[in-house]
Amino acid sequence: MKILIYTTHRTGSTSLAELLMVHFKCEYKREGFFKNKNFIKNIEKIDNIIIKLTPKEIEYNSIRNIFDKCIVLTRESVVDQAESRVYAEHVNKYFVPYKIEKDFFKIHKSELDRMIPIIESENKILKECTDCLHITYEELYYNGGLEKIENYLNTSMILKLDNSKKYRDGKKQNLL
Repeated sequence: MKILIYTTHRTGSTSLAELLMVHFKCEYKREGFFKNKNFIKNIEKIDNIIIKLTPKEIEYNSIRNIFDKCIVLTRESVVDQAESRVYAEHVNKYFVPYKIEKDFFKIHKSELDRMIPIIESENKILKECTDCLHITYEELYYNGGLEKIENYLNTSMILKLDNSKKYRDGKKQNLL
């Protein structure tokens, strides 16, 4: 099965992709994979893969048809996502546990204020995607989102995401 996770940064997409990769025993490729000039031809040749792409990289409708299933992942809390993105950019910590210092957002308030409308604009693009499953970070971790994914992919997950072990606040997220 070819699965596209269409999202932006700091939405839990890497954890979701890794969970699906283990479950379906397939490859997972992130954004950089898209930079290959033969991307679409290469994907068409692969039967079992999960790829995460963003609207900045490619328009959804131009690639939707090469995937069996598409999951569009957003985050309800734009502020939390903006905080995470601003912090990650400053400290270059993307896939490791981190704890944000109390004064960080006071110091970087202008960057946070700049990031919020960017994310809102990205979410508007994501919400317009059709022929896919729309899910949020909050659903994924707190409100039965994996069940929605299981139904959409017509499968039962052996693994679950543990919402007590997310990256933020110094806890590494594990797949249980």
